Amino acid sequence: MTSIRIGVVGDLHTHWDDVDVAQFARTDYDLLFFVGDLGGGTPESSLRVARSISRLEKDVLVMPGNNDTGDIAELSAELSHRMGLSRIAAMRTGADHRTSIRLCGYSKHRLTRDSVDVTLITARPHSLGGPALSFPDHMSMNYGIDSIDASFERLRVLIDESETERLLFFSHNGPTGLGDAPDDMWGCDFKPGGGDWGDPDLELAIDHALAIGKRVLAVVAGHMHLVTKGGQERTWITERNGIVYVNSARVPRIFASDDDVHRHHVSLVVTANEVEVSEILVPEHGQNGG
Repeated sequence: MTSIRIGVVGDLHTHWDDVDVAQFARTDYDLLFFVGDLGGGTPESSLRVARSISRLEKDVLVMPGNNDTGDIAELSAELSHRMGLSRIAAMRTGADHRTSIRLCGYSKHRLTRDSVDVTLITARPHSLGGPALSFPDHMSMNYGIDSIDASFERLRVLIDESETERLLFFSHNGPTGLGDAPDDMWGCDFKPGGGDWGDPDLELAIDHALAIGKRVLAVVAGHMHLVTKGGQERTWITERNGIVYVNSARVPRIFASDDDVHRHHVSLVVTANEVEVSEILVPEHGQNGG
């Protein structure tokens, strides 16, 4: 069956290195999506991780998280620097280099292969979650977004302009509407009575897509760590009204077991009418699961 394969790497928080680069080189993913929070809270750490990601020989989209609010131009340059060098080398040798590594957010990407034809819409970057617009000055200066309403409007335009019936939404934080308990997929776990900590603009965008006759296959995000502050385990995948919701934020994504070190990511296999989702744990000394 014809499919498009996407590897989703949840919040990194510096948990990314040369072993990951080598492991993903052995996969057959058509696209890699990084949910964000590359570094450990400093611009320098995000840039270091971006520099490593730039070594991937895959098509890559990187969503800036709430920990990635430094110089966006510099972050973008780190991601594209090695790709630029590769293209220069390719021009010299006559090789055909088609991969791209870039930041995303408020963008649409049509993915087509035979019977599979979907549009991937990337939602609001840098989200902290909750009802207010995170980092309003930064968002206004870099994206021209000054409110949740403005963010929804930007997403609405992308949806209206998409030429496919089927859509995927990828974001840093997930949407509101999936529960307000601390262990719900995007429920607040860091203050009493925090409630639903999803992005309201993303929920509005999904509702709008459905209202105009689009079919939303999946919504993929992270941010709210799967192990809560209270030690509970969130559900990482659920389905509602035919839409698959995925929280990929297993933190730390690199962890030791009794016999090996494992590295986490999520696999999406997109076919003409559905998405098959799997949680992948790759042993450091074993074969890659992608």
